[in-house]
Amino acid sequence: MRESFEKFERLDVKVVVVAPANRDQIQEFLNVHGPFPFEIYGDPELDLYEEMGNHNMTTVKSMLSVGADLLKGEVKISDIVPKDKKERKHFLSAVKNQDVNIQGSSWLFDRNGDVLWKHMDDTPEDHAKVDEVLKQLRK
Repeated sequence: MRESFEKFERLDVKVVVVAPANRDQIQEFLNVHGPFPFEIYGDPELDLYEEMGNHNMTTVKSMLSVGADLLKGEVKISDIVPKDKKERKHFLSAVKNQDVNIQGSSWLFDRNGDVLWKHMDDTPEDHAKVDEVLKQLRK
């Protein structure tokens, strides 16, 4: 999303990210990965995630999903666990301290707060593609 931010800015769209983390965890993420051109808000209690209807995979299902992708050769361990020492430390901290099984979603709202479009992630790799979000914005 960071790499495509200018495309959203040109469409006069405000990008807001909500993470299943507290402020300290978000700051640690920013310290490791650098600044983002949009605000990242925390929802460590998952109140908004639950209200929006996001679902939570069980740890077993999540591990089976990742394991299947590894066995099929669709994903490598290096795709999951960062090689960079700082990024790896942050990743392992997030796995230990955050709900990494909650699935995300992408939403488009109009200025009145009405939902124009949404994509609910079914699995960790099922994020809405930036091109699809932009296509929906142009409708």
